[in-house]
Amino acid sequence: MALFWLLWIGLSGVALAQGALELEVLQRTNQARTEHGLRPLQWDALAHKAALAHAQDMLRRNFFAHQNPDGQGAADRLRAIGVLEVMVGENLASFDGYPDAEIPRRALVGWMNSPGHRANLLKPEFTHLGVGLLREGRRVMVVQNFLGRPFDPQLRQTPAQAERTVLVLSGTAPGTVGVFVGNHLYARLNPPIHTRLELPPRSEVSYALFDGQTWWATRNGERGLRLETALEQTQVPGRQISFSLPAGSYTLALGAQPRFWQNISGPVRLELTLPGTLEALWLGIRQGNSVNYSHRIPLKP
Repeated sequence: MALFWLLWIGLSGVALAQGALELEVLQRTNQARTEHGLRPLQWDALAHKAALAHAQDMLRRNFFAHQNPDGQGAADRLRAIGVLEVMVGENLASFDGYPDAEIPRRALVGWMNSPGHRANLLKPEFTHLGVGLLREGRRVMVVQNFLGRPFDPQLRQTPAQAERTVLVLSGTAPGTVGVFVGNHLYARLNPPIHTRLELPPRSEVSYALFDGQTWWATRNGERGLRLETALEQTQVPGRQISFSLPAGSYTLALGAQPRFWQNISGPVRLELTLPGTLEALWLGIRQGNSVNYSHRIPLKP
């Protein structure tokens, strides 16, 4: 008999017992967490769907890895099926020749004896879990997909037309130029400047020059900053979204990677219409000067 383990931190098979063994993996995981003073994980349908699909794929294409042959990792697979949470994790196990009833116990024992897998199982920030457990002949694949969901944004979204605003900049400067939105740095530009920068809705833009240590607020035409500027506004496909933030301090960001937009205090429910060209809206929990992004909401229709 053989068994294999693999860890990730960022239908050819036949399902075993209609999910009963998957739920046993959840129960054993929560037992381990409770013994270490941690809150149990809740079952998540989307995480289960992603875990099951990855187990099927590994059996069908005969590989064992967090990254599939198409180059997709766990975060890619979870995002593709609609998971909004940014903090995710994955544990894998593979068995050959063991009976069904032994699989959940053996999986948990193996993961708890492996430092990396154990860290996922006992990570306090994780709140939800989905398990995929499949057999094909003698082989069994087990996948755990973890999510960290500090709050439920109660997201509602519909396709909509939205206004896209692009700032067109060209010119010269004596050093790095900062484009600020709402008194926060939105982009850094090095001269000579020739760029098109998509802005958040209803943005007020200002500029500053960087001397290597400090940003100095600068108006166009001063301190050697010479810019020609223009705004292009068009209607493009996007999304109308509404979501809730509980009591606390939050940051909203936009882009393929989070680029600051604005700070928000909760509790509040927001309704926004955003162009798909901005790619994603990020929700972040703000603590002092640091932001931990918790949710990524895709904007493309």
